[in-house]
Amino acid sequence: MIMGLPTWAARLKAARHGECWTQKEVARRLTEAAREHAGIRIPGRESLTRMLRDWETGRARPRSPYPQLLALVFGLDEAVLFDDNAPHVLNSSTLGDMSVLNSFAVNGRPADMDYVTMLRQTIQALVALDGAHGGNEVFPLSLRVFRTASAKLAEGNFTAGIERDLEAVAGEAGEVAAWMAYDADRQDASRQIIQEALMLSRLAGDRGMELFELGHLSMLSLYRRRPHEALRIADDVLTNGGLPPRVAAIFDVRRGRALATMGDKARGFDALQRARSALTESISARDPYWTWWMDEAELSWHEGMAHAELGEWRQAVAPIAEAFVGRSVRGRSRYQYAAQLLNALVHAQAWREAEPVIVDVMGQASEVGSARTANLLLRVTDRIERAGTGPTSTLADSAQDLRCMLASS
Repeated sequence: MIMGLPTWAARLKAARHGECWTQKEVARRLTEAAREHAGIRIPGRESLTRMLRDWETGRARPRSPYPQLLALVFGLDEAVLFDDNAPHVLNSSTLGDMSVLNSFAVNGRPADMDYVTMLRQTIQALVALDGAHGGNEVFPLSLRVFRTASAKLAEGNFTAGIERDLEAVAGEAGEVAAWMAYDADRQDASRQIIQEALMLSRLAGDRGMELFELGHLSMLSLYRRRPHEALRIADDVLTNGGLPPRVAAIFDVRRGRALATMGDKARGFDALQRARSALTESISARDPYWTWWMDEAELSWHEGMAHAELGEWRQAVAPIAEAFVGRSVRGRSRYQYAAQLLNALVHAQAWREAEPVIVDVMGQASEVGSARTANLLLRVTDRIERAGTGPTSTLADSAQDLRCMLASS
C-alpha cells in the first residue's frame, strides 16, 4: 500500500490520470468495451462513475468482469493493474523504486530516451499522488526530479538527438514541481521553478506546455494579490488569439478573477461567462491534454471566489458549494473546496450550515498534506474564535479540534 491506498487502487487512479480522463470518460469507455464483448452486461454510466469512485479510494475492489474491462480500457495487462507484485507499474507505486532514475544521477549516465520515458512515467505518478494526498510530501521529490533533468540539460549530459525531447519533459517536470510548491505554500519557490520551466518549454517549442506555465504564473499572481500582473499575463495570451477553446476559457478565468480582485465586477463576470460558454464545448484535438482539469466544478469555484474577492460572501457560498458537491471523491481537490466553502460560510456567518462542512474538513485533514489549505483553515478557525458568541457551540468546539489537528500534522 502507498500512503493509505491499496496498491491496486493507486494504480487504477494513476492509470486514469496518466490518460488525463475524468471518471465519466472511463465509464463511457467501459460501456464501449463491454459492448464489444458479447455476454457482458454492466450498469449505466452514472452507476459506473460511482463504482469508479469507490475503486479509486479503496472502498471496494473491482470484481469480474471489471478487472478485464478496465485492463482493456487502459491498454494494460490485467495483472499490471491488479497484481500487487507486478513490477515497474506506471503509477504512484513507481515512486517506491526509482532505481532507474537514480542511475542517471547528475554527472552519471547521460540522459537518453529511456531516461525521458521514465521521467514521463514519474511525472504521472507524482500527479496521481498529489491528487490523492496534496503537495507537502510530494514536493521535495518532484523538485529533485526537475533539478536532475535541468542539470542534465545545463551540462549537455545527454545522448545525441534527444535535446528537444529532454527540454520538453523537463519543462513539464518543472510545471509539476511548481504546482506542488504552490500547494505546499512555498510561493517563492513556485515562482522560481515555473519561470525555469517556462524557459525550457519555449526552447523545446512546446507551446501547449508554455501556455500551461503562463496560466500557472497568472494563478500565482492572483494568490499573491498582484491582480494587475495576473491580468497582464492573461490579456497577453488572449490577445495573441488562435487559442483552443478550453485554453481560452482558462485564461478568461484568470482574467475574470483579476478584474474581480480589482473591483471591476461587470467585466470580471463577463470574462467568467465567456469561460463557461467555452467550457460547454468538448475537448478538441487542438486542446492540450492538461485542460481536462477545467470542468464545471472548477469554474463554479472560481465564480464563488470572484464574489469573495468582491466581499460578496453570501453570494460566494452557492457556487463554492456547487464545486464542493462536484468533488465527491476524497482527495486534495475536495479538501480544498471544502476548506473554501467553510471559509465562505464563516465569513457569511452561516454558522449552522458550517457545522457539517467543518466535520468533512476534519475527516480529510489527516489524509491530505496541503500547507496552503491548512493555513487557510487556521485563519478560518481564528475567525470563528473571534466571532465570540455568534457561532454555535458545536462549530466552536469543532474549530478548536481542527486547530489541534492542523497544529499536530
